[in-house]
Amino acid sequence: MLLPVLHACAVGRSWMGWCFEPPAIALLLATGISYGLAYLAVREQGRQFPPTRQVIAFFLGLASLALALLGPLDTWNDESLTEHMLQHLVLIQVSAPLLILGRPVQLFLRALPPARVKRILQLTVTRPWVRQTLNALFSPLSVTALNAVALVFWHIPRFYDATLVNTTVHVIEHLCFLGTALLFWWVIVEPVPRHHKVAPVWALVMTFVIMVVGMTIGALLTLAPRLVYPFYAAARAPWGLTPLDDQQLAGVIMWVGGGLYYTIILLLLLARWLLAEDRHQAAEHPTPAN
Repeated sequence: MLLPVLHACAVGRSWMGWCFEPPAIALLLATGISYGLAYLAVREQGRQFPPTRQVIAFFLGLASLALALLGPLDTWNDESLTEHMLQHLVLIQVSAPLLILGRPVQLFLRALPPARVKRILQLTVTRPWVRQTLNALFSPLSVTALNAVALVFWHIPRFYDATLVNTTVHVIEHLCFLGTALLFWWVIVEPVPRHHKVAPVWALVMTFVIMVVGMTIGALLTLAPRLVYPFYAAARAPWGLTPLDDQQLAGVIMWVGGGLYYTIILLLLLARWLLAEDRHQAAEHPTPAN
């Protein structure tokens, strides 16, 4: 099922560039319905349920996935590097953080009976080898390295062109981008268990490193004097762009647009850190009442 879901349009495309791919649509709908049912179960049981903003974030994440995998960004990525670049940026910078901000794992665990949650934890995180593996996987160095390697590897011409001619390779590419991005945002927002959440300084370092990697790739594409990906030499890019112009536009989007995106994230993370420090200081040194 992953093939039509992560590289859709196997059935065909409409004049607007949207695809009718039943397995992909069914999986997205099933995910949304499962989240909604878990939310209702938590409310009915009187447990703490996520605020509305988290629910909205999750469903916006699903909508962005539909746009990236069923919409024009997937339909036309064989003709345009810009479309393909936008597709990847949506998966990494929009879908992944929105889905994590919805805190689906926390919601599903709250929807289950306590005895079942305890059993799940006994079978997973309480086992020493599982706990050690998760600690290594969720460390700041591992998360950052996985994201950086995925970005660099799939922009190497040989491997990038392979994604355009082989559906299976394209699926693997999307899995790498979305999976590593989910892992990245997971340890920054609120992982389960919570001790996997990275310290504020590490969140800043991780974001800065990924920003530099992405901007470097974007700059190389923008400033390259010739086509980096031979596949697009014979492609007809939209908007009347030449293949080289299309490549430069894609590079600018990743270089400038991606850089601006991560700069905003850095500022938000810094503000969150400073506010947390202020609250900590206020708790330790309360202002005496008059």
